[in-house]
Amino acid sequence: MESWVVVYTAMFPQNVYMAQSLLEADGIDTFVKDELTAQVHNFFSTAIGGVKLMVHESVAERAVELLVAGGYIES
Repeated sequence: MESWVVVYTAMFPQNVYMAQSLLEADGIDTFVKDELTAQVHNFFSTAIGGVKLMVHESVAERAVELLVAGGYIES
């Protein structure tokens, strides 16, 4: 079974959803972690380190390349 790794983190779920759409359009399976906790109260989002976008370890490098190209993260 393949491990999930975090490739993008944001304080607001909507930012993660946009990045998630970019990756899924390229055929990369994603998982969003801690989105419900962040929706309850913004303070909790900060406390847990934000909402996390995760991908399988084997495609993490490609996912980061797409996120850099899309302007979500800096290289």
